[in-house]
Amino acid sequence: MHNKYANSVKMGKKDIIKIDQVIDLNLDVLGYIDQGITVNIIQNGKRIKHGHLELPEQVEGVITCKNPRCITTTETTLPQVFRLTDREAGIYRCIYCEARAK
Repeated sequence: MHNKYANSVKMGKKDIIKIDQVIDLNLDVLGYIDQGITVNIIQNGKRIKHGHLELPEQVEGVITCKNPRCITTTETTLPQVFRLTDREAGIYRCIYCEARAK
């Protein structure tokens, strides 16, 4: 994997991450980090897929619930799952206790 910076007419600068091998990558995680990310998939020197990421409806294993009363605090085998409750504000809430992700 390589990380580079490039000049951008729209944004001034942008990051480019080049992954030169096949890996199991959950693009939902990138969409959660920044919904403005553009993904280009290149195979044999040709772009085969291009798209912009959006906020995923649900993320698992990315955010940890900070509510000390949440069941995930005591039941550590339960997955940490958060659901998008407000797309405009980008708010996610724990599916177990409804605590807002921070």
